[in-house]
Amino acid sequence: MLELPVGGVTGIGSVPFTDAAGAVQLILRHAPQIPFWPQMVVRGFREDMVSQGCGGFAPLLERDDDRKVVRLNAELAREEALTAFYETALSGDLAPFGLTRDEAEGFFALLAAVDGLGPQGPPVLKGQVIGPVTFAAMVKLPGGKALLSDAELLEAVIRGLGLKAAWQADQFRRLGKAPLIFFDEPSLTGFGSAFMPISREEVVGALTATIQVSREHGELLTGVHCCGNTDWGMLLQAPIDVLSFDAYGFFDTLMLYDRALKDFLERGGWLAFGLAPTLPDSPAETADSLWDRFQEQLAALEAKGFSRNVILSRLLWTPACGLGYLTPAQSEGVLATLAELSARGRRLLAGS
Repeated sequence: MLELPVGGVTGIGSVPFTDAAGAVQLILRHAPQIPFWPQMVVRGFREDMVSQGCGGFAPLLERDDDRKVVRLNAELAREEALTAFYETALSGDLAPFGLTRDEAEGFFALLAAVDGLGPQGPPVLKGQVIGPVTFAAMVKLPGGKALLSDAELLEAVIRGLGLKAAWQADQFRRLGKAPLIFFDEPSLTGFGSAFMPISREEVVGALTATIQVSREHGELLTGVHCCGNTDWGMLLQAPIDVLSFDAYGFFDTLMLYDRALKDFLERGGWLAFGLAPTLPDSPAETADSLWDRFQEQLAALEAKGFSRNVILSRLLWTPACGLGYLTPAQSEGVLATLAELSARGRRLLAGS
C-alpha cells in the first residue's frame, strides 16, 4: 500500500519560471519528500493545463496554438474520430497519452533530477492532470457549447485523462517512486451555476470513472484540487486519497461539510492545506502569521470533534493554488514558508 510522508510539502503545478532544471532544483530544496513537476505557464499556451490535457485525443480533438484553444475536430466525421480515439485508448499502450518535452519540459527535468539522486531521493513524486469536468467545460463544440454537455464525448474525455494520469504514474514508478497525481478542477468553483450544466452525481461519477481508469495500469495515489469554493461534500464523496483546497481563503466553507470530512479522514484520506496565498495582491504573510492562522484552524477542527493528532498525521502543505501569477522571488518565498510550516507541523505532532 502506498504511503505519503506526514507533513510533506508539495505544489499545485504552475510556476513563473522558464528554466526547468532550475525550477526543479528549487522544488527539491523546499519540497524534498513530495516534489512536483513545474508547469511553466509563462512559456505560452503549450504549457496551459487544457493544452497539456489534449495529448492522445487525436483525431477526436485538435489543439489550435494560434487561437490558444482545444476543440472538437470538425474535419472528421464524429463516429470515425471516436473509433480512432478508442482504438488508441483501448490498446493498452500509454505512450500516446504521455506528455512531450515541448509542452512539459518541467516533467522531464524532474525525472532526470530525481533519477540522479538515486535511492536517497524523494519517496513520492507528484504530478497533475486537468480534471474531466474542467477539461470538458473548457473544450468547445461547434456552435460554442461546452463538450460537457455531450455525454458520449465526456465519456471519451474521462478515459483519455485517466490514461494521461496513468502514464505519469508509470514514469514515476519506473524510478521506484510512489506516484501522487492530482486532478485539477478549477471550474468546480462555478458548480451549481448556470455556467456549469452538470449535476452533483455527474461530477462524482466523472471523477470516479477517471480515477478508476488511472488505476487500471498500476497503483497510485490520487487527489483533487479546487482553488475556490465548491461543494466539498461532493468532492469528498469521490474515491480520492487527497483533498487539496485553498485553506487560506476557504477553510470556513470546508467546515460546513464536517460530517463528510470526518468520513473521508476515517477511510484514510489526506488534506492538502493550501495555506500560503498565491494571488499577487494577497496580504503579506510570514511563516509566523500563517502558523497562527493554522493554529486557529486546528482549534476550529477540534471544536467540531476532530482529533488534533489525526489532522496533523493526515496533512500535506501546499500553496493555495498554482504559483504562476507570482514573481519568481515570491514563488520561492512561498515554497520556503511552506517548508518552515511543515517543520513546525511535524514538531507539533511529535510533541502531542
